Amino acid sequence: MNDFTGSVESGNPAVDAGTTVNQSQQTGAWYEGMSEDMRGLVETKGWQKPEDAIQSYTNLEKLMGADKAGRGLVLPKEDADPAEWDAVYDKLGRPKSPDEYNIPVPENDTGEFAGVAKAKFHELGLTAKQAEGLAEWWNSQSQEMQMQQMNAMSMNAEAELETLKKEWGPQYDANIESARRATKQFGVEGETLEKIENAVGTRKMLEMFANIGKGLGEDTFVEGKPTNGFGMSPEAARVRINQLKGDPEWSAKYLNGSADAKAELEKLMKVAYQ
Repeated sequence: MNDFTGSVESGNPAVDAGTTVNQSQQTGAWYEGMSEDMRGLVETKGWQKPEDAIQSYTNLEKLMGADKAGRGLVLPKEDADPAEWDAVYDKLGRPKSPDEYNIPVPENDTGEFAGVAKAKFHELGLTAKQAEGLAEWWNSQSQEMQMQQMNAMSMNAEAELETLKKEWGPQYDANIESARRATKQFGVEGETLEKIENAVGTRKMLEMFANIGKGLGEDTFVEGKPTNGFGMSPEAARVRINQLKGDPEWSAKYLNGSADAKAELEKLMKVAYQ
């Protein structure tokens, strides 16, 4: 039996002590020598070995670090200087200046609002595609809301006319003529009348001008006889106005600045209220 074998078999104290130390090192946690905060982090993350921590860091670097083109994108902190955010917006595709946005403008629009919107889009860091999509959505929503308002006003006007007919009874035509005489006397034209009607409502407008007209002189209205060159009675003109306002196709033309639609409405307004 050689010395090495004898030492093992005889339970050599030196060999036994070395073996115990090695086993203790192997069974202890790999992060025991770290600070308390680091040990807490390792335990919280559940890293079983150093390779786990390295892999986690690698994944984080991929998420926050540079891409293949070398254009790293790291989000600034909440209290970062605006210049830091500008750098991020530029990397995401924001145009160099507000003028480079190509956003749609409704027909016959002055473009004034679009200019203000471009400046705001640039300030907020929108890309050209985002700005264009937002402008298209807004234009669509705006036109739809205008058409809904016109339809609602048309329905309300018809209801108020029916109420006046019942309240005024046989005096309805005479009162309407008084209102028309007042608008003619004071030069209140169709477009102005429309604004007044939109502001106070059909009923109040007619009542107001009827009362004014009554103070100007006697009623010279002849029932059923047109008092204009447009070929229809005032009542028929008012009915036609409400029909047009309730027609989505005509309303779209009027909102888009159609000269024909505007001229037609002006003529009807003159017949209806002058």
